[in-house]
Amino acid sequence: MTRSPSVLLVNPWITDFAAYDLWAKPLGLLLLGALMREGGCRVHFIDCLQRHDPDTQGRPDVLPGRDDDFGTGKYDKMPIPVPEILADLGRPFFRYGLHPESFRKKLLEVPRPNLVCVTSHMTYWYPGVQETIAHIRDVWPGVPIWLGGIYARLCTQHARKHSGADRVMAGSLDQVATALEETLGISLTNRAAWHDLSRAPAPALDLIPSPTYGPLVLSLGCPYRCPYCASSVLHKDPVTFSVQSLWAQVQSLHEQAGIRDFAFYDDALLYNGKAALKHLVHKVQQAGYSLRFHTPNALHVRALTDQGWCRLLFEAGFVTLRLGLETTHVERQRQWGGKTDLGTFERAMEALQNAGFSSRHIGVYLLAGVPEQTPEEVAEGIEVVFKAKAQPFVAEFSPIPGTALWPEAVKNSAFPLEDEPLTHNNSFFALRRADFSLEDLMTLKKLAREARRALAFDPSMCENTVGKSQTA
Repeated sequence: MTRSPSVLLVNPWITDFAAYDLWAKPLGLLLLGALMREGGCRVHFIDCLQRHDPDTQGRPDVLPGRDDDFGTGKYDKMPIPVPEILADLGRPFFRYGLHPESFRKKLLEVPRPNLVCVTSHMTYWYPGVQETIAHIRDVWPGVPIWLGGIYARLCTQHARKHSGADRVMAGSLDQVATALEETLGISLTNRAAWHDLSRAPAPALDLIPSPTYGPLVLSLGCPYRCPYCASSVLHKDPVTFSVQSLWAQVQSLHEQAGIRDFAFYDDALLYNGKAALKHLVHKVQQAGYSLRFHTPNALHVRALTDQGWCRLLFEAGFVTLRLGLETTHVERQRQWGGKTDLGTFERAMEALQNAGFSSRHIGVYLLAGVPEQTPEEVAEGIEVVFKAKAQPFVAEFSPIPGTALWPEAVKNSAFPLEDEPLTHNNSFFALRRADFSLEDLMTLKKLAREARRALAFDPSMCENTVGKSQTA
């Protein structure tokens, strides 16, 4: 009998000034692995961002990471040269994750694959992709290497020219399936699932080494078309996954690996997946599990004005809520799609607080540095969020290819956004200008940090015994 082909999935290194494991796993790559495995392939996985790797942590050139609350933490990291175009920031630059020698050892521990699939994330992390692919090529010359993911889809031509991959996959999953069959000489037994993701198996979370939290996704896509966001570019057709499949993932991770923390990766959790989420919450409660849920991707404010729904989230164990307010400027809210307004935000905050949530649970994202925006506008937003007893987080605007704001960003930036994805780095702030400088951005981030500290030191804002027991 002919042995089924072997495919290796690789999550590459991050190269940046700063990086943090805020419930970050390559869920798309693990979904691809599940489809391949169901279709007849043997699948292996190496995570270059794996924390708690003994071989990495024992090396003298590694700055060790640390574990924080709810399964999150800092990655191990190694200093590397700062790319020339980013050097004026005067900050050290790092490779985050496994030591290169540890990565090479892990490659040699896997049977020689017939194909390697590497994913990618932020466009400006592509040097980590390049280095990952170079090591794979050196260890296994002749094995085809494919690149997919966000960088591959948003900067396809750059990836084809610079990544080192044999093939950059920027099309549909159905096209990926066809390419797989041609390359591996097989007929996938589950072609229908590649065409219709709602029929796909659950992501292969069992491949994650030593998990500290569970990544979950109920839906892909977003009903809004915010001009700064790439969700509608990456996910043109909304997809909702099976609650039964999601519940099986929760059960498996909790009962077999002892996982209590689960993070939702949805871009529109309370729109696309609200009914499914309610069903999942009821299953968790019926099972008597003591779990904690987190929403690092911003929740839509309009979906949180129902106090009954907010109470359900609180009682289910949601302890980290992030809301997408983005701005308190009325005209800007309209220009950015009318996703919310100040009155709706205030009603949502009232509903959340009446349901039991306190400032320790609620963070609010505010965009900073968008074309035509002023520092004063962002500072006003920080004050509004602080007075509402929520934690303000300044999210530096990062220009993203394919979004509605991309042409304006290219026009207004003094840097080569179209040719050099490193300039997309939010820390670099490529849209700095005389009336909104890099120093202005740093001042706003400091102002937000001070507001969060003030909330943390005010006992009257954290009086919630239920919440405290859930986050202990």
